[in-house]
Amino acid sequence: MLIRLLCVIDRLGVGGTERQLVELLQGLDRTRVLPHLCTLKPAQVASYKINVPTLNLEFQTFSSLRLIPALARLSRFVSEHGINLTHTFFQDPFLLAALLKPICRYGLVGSFRDLGFWRTPLESRKMRLAYPFFDGFVANSRAVADHFIATDRIPPEKIEVIHNGFNFSALERTPAVSLPSADRPIVGIVANLNRPVKRVEDFLRAAALVHSQRPHARYVVVGSGHLQSDMCRLSTALGLGESIRFAGHADDPLKHVRAFSVGVITSETEGFCNAILEYMACGVPVVASDAGGNPEMIEDGVNGFLVPTGHPEKFADRICRLLDDERMSSEMGSRNRAKI
Repeated sequence: MLIRLLCVIDRLGVGGTERQLVELLQGLDRTRVLPHLCTLKPAQVASYKINVPTLNLEFQTFSSLRLIPALARLSRFVSEHGINLTHTFFQDPFLLAALLKPICRYGLVGSFRDLGFWRTPLESRKMRLAYPFFDGFVANSRAVADHFIATDRIPPEKIEVIHNGFNFSALERTPAVSLPSADRPIVGIVANLNRPVKRVEDFLRAAALVHSQRPHARYVVVGSGHLQSDMCRLSTALGLGESIRFAGHADDPLKHVRAFSVGVITSETEGFCNAILEYMACGVPVVASDAGGNPEMIEDGVNGFLVPTGHPEKFADRICRLLDDERMSSEMGSRNRAKI
C-alpha cells in the first residue's frame, strides 16, 4: 500500500529536529511514500526547499477562536490528499493530530525527541490525555524512550527507537570555512542560544580555563538566540577577548564544524544531539556532557570524552588532553567518522 504521509510540526525553524525532518521529507522513496507537510506557523528559515504539498495553518494557541477553523482546514487537507499516516513533531502538533484522529481515522505516530525539559505538570497531563489516540511512537534515542516509558507509563512495545541520521552528501558540498587562525587549533560548539539548558556559559568557562594554559587555541560558538548578548558579555568578563568568535546562525553548521579540532557539547539535557552527529561525521573528537542520548554516541576515552554536566574544569581538562595529544585526537576523530 502506498503510504500518504503527513508530517506536522510547529514551524520550520533553526533547530536540529527541523533539519532532520527536511532531510526525511527530501529522502523518502516516493514509490513507497508520498510525503506532505503541515506547519502551524510560518517558517523561520527561508533556505529550506521542500517539494511536497504543504499547508500552513497559521495556528497560535488552543485557547484561540482560530482552533476550530484550523482543525477544519487540516481535516480538508487530509481528505483531499488521502492521508493515511500522520507523524507529529512537538507538542501542539501532537495534540492537534490527536483531536482530529477520530474524524480522519489515519494512523498516528508521535515523536519523542528530548527528555521533556520544557514540560510543566499541565503540559504532561495534556500529553497523557492524547496518548490513547496514537498507534505508536518514535524516540530518537534509547534514553528518550526509557524516560517516557518510566514517567508516562507508555508500553515499551509502542515505542520504536530510531536514531537521527546523517546525510554524508552534505559534507561533499560543504567546504570548511576559511579562518585567519587556521594554523591554530579550534575548539567549537554548535548550540541554540535560546535555551539555557544548552549551558553555553559552561563552554565559555571551560574555554577560559584552557586559554590560560594553552593561549594558542581559538574558540567558536555557532548558533544564535536571545542569550547571545549575555554570552558575549561573559566571554569578555572571562578574558577570552579576540580568542573567541561568535559565528551566529549558520544554515549549514558543517562549514564551521569541519574546521574544529575539538567539538564540545555542554547541555544538561539532550535527546540525540545533532551537533555531536555533525562533529563525528566530520572526524572531530568530542567532549560532551554525560546527558540523555550522548552516551549512545560517545564511549568515554574511545571516541571522545563524557563529562558530568556543570563542571567546566573537567571539560577544560579533557579539551587540553585532546589539544596536547594529536595522535589520540586523530584516532578518536577517525573512530567517530567510521561510527557515523
